[in-house]
Amino acid sequence: MSRVRTASVWLLAILFAASLAAFFASLSAAQLTSEGTGERILRRAVLISTGLDASLPGIEAKVSDEGAAQSTLQVPDFPIAVQLSQEEAQTLTTAQLREVILGRSAQALYDDGGAAWVSGDPQATRSLQRLSAAGVLNSGLGRIDGSTHSVLLVLTVLLGIITLGLAVALFIAVPWDGRLLVLGGAGLLASLPLLAAAVALRFAFRTAGPDSDPFVNGLFDIGADGMWVPIRNYFTLAVVSLGLLSIGSALLWWEARHVGIEQRPAAEP
Repeated sequence: MSRVRTASVWLLAILFAASLAAFFASLSAAQLTSEGTGERILRRAVLISTGLDASLPGIEAKVSDEGAAQSTLQVPDFPIAVQLSQEEAQTLTTAQLREVILGRSAQALYDDGGAAWVSGDPQATRSLQRLSAAGVLNSGLGRIDGSTHSVLLVLTVLLGIITLGLAVALFIAVPWDGRLLVLGGAGLLASLPLLAAAVALRFAFRTAGPDSDPFVNGLFDIGADGMWVPIRNYFTLAVVSLGLLSIGSALLWWEARHVGIEQRPAAEP
């Protein structure tokens, strides 16, 4: 290939790797903020932030007392506004009440965003340093909602289209015997740094020094568990890319061996 064409191929490969990395990062964020995964994460955040297990006996007693005289009842002494019907207030067991509170709280947070944290108690506050690791995690939890997920879905689709276009351009620009090698190499270039960063971040969350505040410790646990989504995605991309490299290398070896056999001079009689 000429120098200009070689430079063009290198530029396309770098752009493809960057676009592929951005696509998988956006895809991972979209998966983390999806309704099912997002609400499961928010349930844990509610449980940790509110200390529900410790306060549940008192909440249950007030619900039972006040629910008899009201058609609907807001769960008392709880920062998120959770409504119960009179029948629920009178019939729910302790375990069922816990599940209802967690489920409806997570749904409210996913639908309304961070504003739902003080919808039941405007005086409630949480003291957390913004620049600390726990503060960053807490801010990240505040981004898990339906509107954020919609934006991430659009971004993921756009990045997917751009990545596919670059892949096609790269496929056309590279000779047939080097296509798999280039695509596989670009995939590894995109996946390995992201995979290393995700694994390192999960390890950092798991090994963070114990804090006297169970809320902070709980946030680290949520962060560590949440990193499995990008780790899984980046590991899959790395495995597929390595497979393309292996197949491309095997094809080049077979071609070189076949050409070598054809060019070998015939033995004299």
